[in-house]
Amino acid sequence: MQFSSDTEIKKWKPKGNNTRARCGPKLYVRGFETGRKLFQLRFEVSRKTNWLDLADYPAMSLAVAREMAIAAGRLIKANDCTVESLRVALTRSDSAMFLESRIKANDVGDQPTSTVQTFDEAYRDWYKAMAASNKWKNLASERRPIRSYELHAEKHIGSLPLDKIRRITIKAFMQPLFTSNPDVAGKLLGYINKVFLSAFTDEVIEANPCPPKEAFIIPEKNVRHAASLNYSDLPKLMEWLRKAPFSQAVKTAMRLTVVTAHRASVVSNMRWEHIDLETGIWAIPEREKEDRTLGLMKSARPFATKLPEPLLSDMKELCASRSHDVYAFSVDGQKPINAETP
Repeated sequence: MQFSSDTEIKKWKPKGNNTRARCGPKLYVRGFETGRKLFQLRFEVSRKTNWLDLADYPAMSLAVAREMAIAAGRLIKANDCTVESLRVALTRSDSAMFLESRIKANDVGDQPTSTVQTFDEAYRDWYKAMAASNKWKNLASERRPIRSYELHAEKHIGSLPLDKIRRITIKAFMQPLFTSNPDVAGKLLGYINKVFLSAFTDEVIEANPCPPKEAFIIPEKNVRHAASLNYSDLPKLMEWLRKAPFSQAVKTAMRLTVVTAHRASVVSNMRWEHIDLETGIWAIPEREKEDRTLGLMKSARPFATKLPEPLLSDMKELCASRSHDVYAFSVDGQKPINAETP
C-alpha cells in the first residue's frame, strides 16, 4: 500500500496498531486502531532498521512530511548527524528548514529517546491527585474531566510522550470540538492545560504546548435568558401549582424552592431528620470536605430557616403519608425526586 495524497491518508482506516503504508522515500504513515495516524521515517544503519517518529497526521501534511524525509535522508547521508541526534531533532522541528538548521548548528546531540510519561499517564495521575484532594464536590463533576478526556482527547494525544506533543496537534482536534460544543471544549482545554503546566513546572517539558482559548474560533451563543417573574405574580404561580397534575411530593418541593430560593439539589434531597415539624425549622447541616452526600450545605456553614405556616402544613400532610423514611420528597419510595424537577 502506498499513499500519494492527503485525501488518501484521510480516508484510510487502519485495522491494527502496526499497520504502515509507504508515502515516499523513507517516509511511512503508521496507523492505530484508535484512528491515530503517525508519520515515521525509516533508516537502515549498520544493518539495523530504525523507525523515527515525525508527526501526527493531519497536524502535519503529507507535503511537509516528504520535505522532512528528504532533508533527514540528506543529513544522514552526509554524516551530519546520527540516527539518535536526528530522532531528537525531529521532535523539535516542524519543517525541513528548522530540522537542517538545528542539525547544522549542533543544537542537538546524541540524546536518548524520550523517557517521559505519555499524556495519558500524566492526565490520569493529575486526575487521581485532584480527586484525592476533593476537588469536585459531586459525582457528576468528578466524572466530567475523565469522561471528556476519554471521548475527545485520548485517541489523539493519549499515547504520545509529553515532550512530543505540539500545539498544532492539540488545536487540530480541539477546534472541531469548540465549533460543536464550546462548553465541553472550554473545560477540556482547561484540564489539558493544567496537566502540561504541571509538567512544565516540574521541568519535564521545555514549554507548555497547550494553545490558549483565544487561539480558537468559538461560535457566538444565542443566549435566551429565562423570563423573570414579578413578586406580585406569586399568588397566580401558587394557584397554578395547586391545580398542576403533579404528585404531592413534587408540588411541595416546588413550593419550598420558590419560598426559600434554595438550590434544587438541596430541596430535592431534603431529609426528614433536618426538619422539625413542630417549630417549622428546617436546619441543613454543613457538608464535610470529603463528604459527597447530596442535600447538605456546600458553603462550609449550616443553614436554618423557619417555614411559613401554609408550607409547614403541606410538609405535615406529606409526612403523614410519607413514602420514604429518609427523604421528604420521593415519588417511588426508593429514592428522592430528581434535582431538575423542582
